[in-house]
Amino acid sequence: MILRILTFVFALWAMAGAARADDAAFRACVDKAGADEAALMRCSDERVARANAALDVAWKAALTDMPGEAARKALVEEQAAWAAFRDKSCLSHLSSDFPRNVGAVSFAVCRADVIALRTKYLKFLTDN
Repeated sequence: MILRILTFVFALWAMAGAARADDAAFRACVDKAGADEAALMRCSDERVARANAALDVAWKAALTDMPGEAARKALVEEQAAWAAFRDKSCLSHLSSDFPRNVGAVSFAVCRADVIALRTKYLKFLTDN
């Protein structure tokens, strides 16, 4: 059990750098949007949608790969707890303390990174 926890912590640490890597499509979209707030919001929504699509694929694979019903049930409960965290993550970027366009871009980067880390963890489950 301790070995699995240490492996998980190490995997999250190793993946953190990769999760922060900028999404090329997002960068191109933001460059094209300039200061257009609506366009920046669209770029942000698209980035998070891409991250969610990858998460859905990894989730289905991980759930299918579980060795039995108890493991599947535990993973479903874990995913629900993680989803609650995801929904509360990165909200500080949307506060009135940031200009709206800066907040939208920062929020998307943060939220997509949170989702990407979970996706990588779910992929890790299917690799073992």
